[in-house]
Amino acid sequence: MVRRAVAGRADLPREACVRLAADTLPMVPTALGENPALDDDLVRSLAGDPDPQMRRAVARHPRVPLDVLVPLARSTALGGALPPRIAAASADETEALASSGEPAARRLVALRRDLPAPVRDRLADDSDAKVAAAVAPHPGLSGARLRAVLVRHGRKAATGLAANPDAPATLLEELARHEPPVRRALREIARHPAATPPALLACLADARARPLAARHPALPPTVLAALLADADEDVREAAAANPSLPPAAMAKLLPDP
Repeated sequence: MVRRAVAGRADLPREACVRLAADTLPMVPTALGENPALDDDLVRSLAGDPDPQMRRAVARHPRVPLDVLVPLARSTALGGALPPRIAAASADETEALASSGEPAARRLVALRRDLPAPVRDRLADDSDAKVAAAVAPHPGLSGARLRAVLVRHGRKAATGLAANPDAPATLLEELARHEPPVRRALREIARHPAATPPALLACLADARARPLAARHPALPPTVLAALLADADEDVREAAAANPSLPPAAMAKLLPDP
């Protein structure tokens, strides 16, 4: 545990990095993987580690070379977090990644939320579902383009589309009615400002989306009042705190004077 803690220090000399990278306990080199003290040679060496946790740590290194990061993205599940190296990519690097024939490269840059409009729109039109799903939450995409992403990729892009701040209410309703339900999308819909009562009612059918929907001010007052007796305490508390709860229902929650 001491070596693991030391591996996270950003002021390590190279000799210490080399020793920690060779540690026999995986937790130690994994803690080292994203340390900015690592030079390119050590980053490249650790990127070839068979442990996926190690490769994910290297992918978070702020200076990981792009020619290392893209193969990591191709072979390792990196999740939806934006890697620091991609966040810091120059305009030329961003354009090169977005124009790459490698879907993993396009998906990486699609995770940014500050893309130039032409790049953003091009990625939303991508034929690869993972690329389109990654850029789907990007602000500024038109309703028509978001709808086209849904038609092209279906449930694979549903969660990203539901998370888009500019998603129109009609699209949210369509996503909420999807069969089979996309549960992560329902949670995004339940917290979306543009969600309508029909979309929110669909969200109530999912256990994890239900408390989120119970907080939404667009939920009909009669439904809110019924949720005050829900079996789930989190749902009851969310409904009680909802600003759309009728005053009469609020009064019933108060103790007798």
